[in-house]
Amino acid sequence: MDISNAVRLLKCHAFAHDDVDLPKAENGFLGCLRPFQGELKEANLHEMMVVIRALAAKLGEPALDREIISCLWTICKLGRAWAVEPEGMLRSNGLITDEQVERMENWLDLISYAVMTLLDNGGEEEAFWGYHEYVSEQLEPLMAELDDLLQEKVVEAEIQELHGEYKERVGADEERLAAFERKFDVLLPEDFRSFYRRKDGSGYAFHILYPGDAETEECVPYYLMSLDEMEKTKGYFCERDELLAQYYSEEEIQELAPEIKPYLFYRKWFPFATMAGGSLYLMLDLDPSDQGTYGQIISYVHDPDFVYYVAGSFTDLLRESNRNLSLMDEIEY
Repeated sequence: MDISNAVRLLKCHAFAHDDVDLPKAENGFLGCLRPFQGELKEANLHEMMVVIRALAAKLGEPALDREIISCLWTICKLGRAWAVEPEGMLRSNGLITDEQVERMENWLDLISYAVMTLLDNGGEEEAFWGYHEYVSEQLEPLMAELDDLLQEKVVEAEIQELHGEYKERVGADEERLAAFERKFDVLLPEDFRSFYRRKDGSGYAFHILYPGDAETEECVPYYLMSLDEMEKTKGYFCERDELLAQYYSEEEIQELAPEIKPYLFYRKWFPFATMAGGSLYLMLDLDPSDQGTYGQIISYVHDPDFVYYVAGSFTDLLRESNRNLSLMDEIEY
């Protein structure tokens, strides 16, 4: 995420963008509180933390950007005043639950600590340690559930061998993850990074992700690529930008999910999972439309070639996949 895009997103989340009718502003960190529709959007926290990571160097400069500081201060101050303080508009009117108040207070603490530390040149590791712990606490139960499901659903001898290799598979260290980000000039979503710290892919043909709907038998099996495999794939797939308009009519493009920018191939999409022997990819979308969220999961399907929205985050994908896997009798090759 470049600086200009980070500032634009920050202004949307602070409800300070020139166009306050943008979906990103209306549903952003502050926008979703006024009027409050009863839901705190966790995706806003994760997008805010990516924005702060992208602006980390700016926050460490001797001369600070007034616009950036104003937006960050506004988010922390108004977020607390509206949703946390007892006399704020949401609590005083009985519009927000105690659990939501606690969650919002935690989010604001994570944001303000990261900003404070970066302003004090405390380094990114210290600035985001609390956020890393927060994401890990959400992801660990899902990974544990996945391990239990794999133990139960792997029956066939050949797949048991793949499962054994998966259990021995190690994660990517922080240096490797950072090298990937530097090579492609991107910031990987923290939940994706957290998973890959534990497992650097799942191994060829060991399908562990099942997005879709198992109840209607409409879920597709995917295996996770390693970071090395992702780099190799990126050399020939989504290594260029090609608009859907080059291949489809305006009417056909209307079928595209509103969260996705109108491309068929895009350099800001990163394939990370595929089906053995197939032309299907799950991808991290690191430049969504204003109705999407940074790090959302999309899929590419071949013949006919098109792109589809899958999940709001890697965590959401894993949660949906575990549910589908739990409904299956066994994993088939």
